[in-house]
Amino acid sequence: MRPRRHQAVKPRGALGVVMGWLLESGNALQNRATVDAMDPPPGAAVLEIGFGPGHALSMLAKTHPLGLVAGIDHSDLMVRTARRRLDGGRGDAALDLRLGDAGDLPFPDEKFDVVFAVNSFHQWPDRERALAEMAGVLKPGGDLLLSIRDFRSAGRFEPPGRGAETARAAADMLKALGLQVRLREIVHSPARATLLVRGRKCGRTEA
Repeated sequence: MRPRRHQAVKPRGALGVVMGWLLESGNALQNRATVDAMDPPPGAAVLEIGFGPGHALSMLAKTHPLGLVAGIDHSDLMVRTARRRLDGGRGDAALDLRLGDAGDLPFPDEKFDVVFAVNSFHQWPDRERALAEMAGVLKPGGDLLLSIRDFRSAGRFEPPGRGAETARAAADMLKALGLQVRLREIVHSPARATLLVRGRKCGRTEA
């Protein structure tokens, strides 16, 4: 793996600090679109997989009265960076950020109202296992949200349309887990869009 690509997957060291800033800047529109699409209930427990510098979690905590802000990331540098950001910027919510892997979540079953991931699903080595873990820690009636970027023109990151293929594959995996799935497209520019794959876990009695 090339050094820059490795840093984008798992930031560390001095270069990792720079990469964390680049990730936040590059994902800003996608993070905002993802947070705007969420509607967690008051006092909700939310979990982000691969939170990076904590930008999306911070936006979510500042716009919703949450009970628990949690996350897991496999970069120790990003865990420390996100903790600093969220220590004073999450309202009354408890904070639980951990070092770990998407395929082995260290949380109890049915703990969270919302579990989400922004621009990291395509990097997971075992996507089916990770999604099963996410569904397991989700409360009945809760939402699992995958935010996937889709480039519409040729670029240095990935071929155009790759994100759309990834989103369709993710939707099929969520359906196989028994979740009710919806797919939404948010176009940022002629060159880039965000695809939101939402899976709702059945079980909660509707009011």
